[in-house]
Amino acid sequence: MKKTLAVLVFTLVAACIVTPKIIAPTYQEKMADIVSNINNAPGYSAKIVSTNAAWFGAENKVLVSFDTAQIDPALQGEKLEAELVIETHYGPLLFSRNGVFGLYETDIRFVGETLRNELIWDESQPLYQLSVLGGFTGNFKLADTIPALSNPTNTFTFSGYAGKGEMNDKEFIYEGVLNQIDVDDVYSPTKAEGLTVSVELNADLETIMKGGFYDSMMDLSLDKLTLGMGTELSGITIGLSSALDRDTQLGSLEIGYFIKEVAYEGFTVSDLALVTELDNLSNKFFLDYKNFSDSLLAETNSPDSIYGALFVFMQDNIDELLTAKPEFNITDFSGTFSEGSFSASLTSKLADISTPTIDELTIPEFWLYNAIVAANIEADEALVRSLAERFIADKMRAPVTAPEVKQQAQIIIDGLIQQGLMKLENDKYLSEITIEKGQGKIYEMAFPLM
Repeated sequence: MKKTLAVLVFTLVAACIVTPKIIAPTYQEKMADIVSNINNAPGYSAKIVSTNAAWFGAENKVLVSFDTAQIDPALQGEKLEAELVIETHYGPLLFSRNGVFGLYETDIRFVGETLRNELIWDESQPLYQLSVLGGFTGNFKLADTIPALSNPTNTFTFSGYAGKGEMNDKEFIYEGVLNQIDVDDVYSPTKAEGLTVSVELNADLETIMKGGFYDSMMDLSLDKLTLGMGTELSGITIGLSSALDRDTQLGSLEIGYFIKEVAYEGFTVSDLALVTELDNLSNKFFLDYKNFSDSLLAETNSPDSIYGALFVFMQDNIDELLTAKPEFNITDFSGTFSEGSFSASLTSKLADISTPTIDELTIPEFWLYNAIVAANIEADEALVRSLAERFIADKMRAPVTAPEVKQQAQIIIDGLIQQGLMKLENDKYLSEITIEKGQGKIYEMAFPLM
C-alpha cells in the first residue's frame, strides 16, 4: 500500500514539474499569434516589449496602439497607447481564485500609471485586470475587475466593477456588477446605480468565432439613473438577443429598450418599451463575410484597400442577403401615462425586385419606392386628448386647463377623425399606415411620398 501511494505521489509531482515545460512553447506561440492578429486589424498595432520566461510561467509586456485617424481623419498621426502586462502560470497545479487545477492561469493587467494624474485609485491595483483559468478540455473561467475610482476634485466617483464568466463546449456565460457612478456637475449632476451586465451565448467557442448566428442573450440593466435635479429613470434594461433557425439557416436579431418609470418635474411615464428586430437574415452571408474579412486582414491593414475590397464583396453577395427577404420590424412600442396607455407596431420588408447595387441602397428614394411597410397605432382616448391639450397650451402660452385650450384640442382631434387619419373605437384612437410603391396610405387616404 505504501509503495503504491509512493508511486502515485511521485507521478503527481512529476506531472506538476514536467507539464509546465510542455505548455510553455505552445503559450509563446499563442502570444505571437495574438500580436499578429492585432496587427492585422485596421488602425491597430502591437508588439511584445519584453518577455520573462521561467519554468512555471512567463510574463510578457505588450504595447498596443490605435491610430485615431480611423475615427477622425483630422486626428492623423495621433495614437492611443496602452501597455498590457500578461502574466501566465502553467498548470496543472494552480492556486487561483478561479480554481486549484488547470492547464494555465493568465492575468492581463492594464496598470494605467500614466492616468494617475487624472484618476485616483488604490496604488496596489492595476486600472483593469482580467484573469483567465484554462481547463484541460479547452474550457475556461474568467474574472475581471476595475477598482474604485475618483478624480482629484472628487466630482467623479466610480464604485468599482467586478465580473465573472465561464466558457465550456456548449455555452459562454458572464455577469458583471457595478454599484454606482456619480458625476457631481454643478449644472447637471448625474448618478447611475445598480448596473448589471449579463451575457449568455449558447454556442461553443468555435461557433462564436465563425461570425454567424446562434442563440444568445445579452442584457444591460440599471436600477436607477438620475439626471440633473428633476429627472429620474428607474428599471432600465437594454437587451440584445439573436437566434438561428437550424432548418432554414436564417438568423434574427432583437434589440429591446425598457424603462419601468420615468419621472420628470411631476410628469410620469411607466412601462416604456421599444423592441426592434431584424429577421430572415442569411446565416451563410454572415459566415462568408467573416471568412472574407479575416482573409483580407491577413493580407493588408490598409483602410482604403480593406474598405474597397469589402465594398466589392458586398456587391457580389448582396443577392444572398436579399433573397431571404430580410425584415425590419418594431414589434412593440408602448408606454403608460397617468391618463392612459399607447402601443404601436411596424413591419417592413423589400418588395420583389432585381438585385440592387450598393449605390442604389444608399439612395432614400430607393427605399421609399421599394419598401413595403405596415404600421398600427393605438392610444387611449384620454391620453390623446391630454397630449393635444398640452401641445395647444404650450403654443398658446396658456394654462392647460383653460377652456379655449380644451376647445382647440378637441377641434384638432375631430379634424383628424373627419380626414380619416384615425378612428375612435371603444375609447381608443386607432390608426393604420401602409407604404408601398412610393405611396403612403392612412386607412383609405392615399398620399405620395416621392
